[in-house]
Amino acid sequence: MSLIAARDLSKTYRMGETEVEALKQVNVEIETSSFVSFVGPSGSGKTTLLNLMGCLDKPTSGVLTVDDTDVSKLDTRMAAAFRGRTIGFIFQDFNLMPVLTVYENVAYPLVLVQKTGARERKQRVLDLLDAVGMADQRDKYPYQISGGQKQRVAIARALVTHPKLVLADEPTANLDHKTAYRVIDIMKRIKNELGTTFIFSTHDQKIVGEAEIIYTLEDGELVKGGVK
Repeated sequence: MSLIAARDLSKTYRMGETEVEALKQVNVEIETSSFVSFVGPSGSGKTTLLNLMGCLDKPTSGVLTVDDTDVSKLDTRMAAAFRGRTIGFIFQDFNLMPVLTVYENVAYPLVLVQKTGARERKQRVLDLLDAVGMADQRDKYPYQISGGQKQRVAIARALVTHPKLVLADEPTANLDHKTAYRVIDIMKRIKNELGTTFIFSTHDQKIVGEAEIIYTLEDGELVKGGVK
């Protein structure tokens, strides 16, 4: 079953008098419970494609469905609600809130988006912090933990809403070799246990090597892709 289906998906940005084609008629289907990498040089369209899949931007033309929803037709409010229900994000720079503790950073999406009850919220947060090996750091603030620990917190936050889809933009870029593999193992375990789909935009060969499906983008076009 396809979780994501893109048909002739294109995105054009206007920069002054110039139009830049970031994506050109991309066609792709991604199944539920997949571990997928989009690779390609900087400027190839990887981040643009993830932003469209994550309802952070809208295509110029074409059709994009995520979880049987035509996301190109969602207004700003509907897109935010859909993201909260369906999608988790892992960013290269972590995007943790400095004034919140580790526990509070992970709990935040449940408070802001899903309005989860206190008891269930506590259980979900503690379970995920334990899964990523950060339960003993729950009361620390982001400035008190390492980059690898911040990324594990970011992964827990992305998963706490039980999303069907996790989008990760260069999630291991700031991690050492050992921590990167630990993070990848955590994500693979979550995929296998919960059926979560993970989609990466990455240059990191560690992630590419673990991906089940690899798509290559060049100059906004999908030039190669499929199961390894």
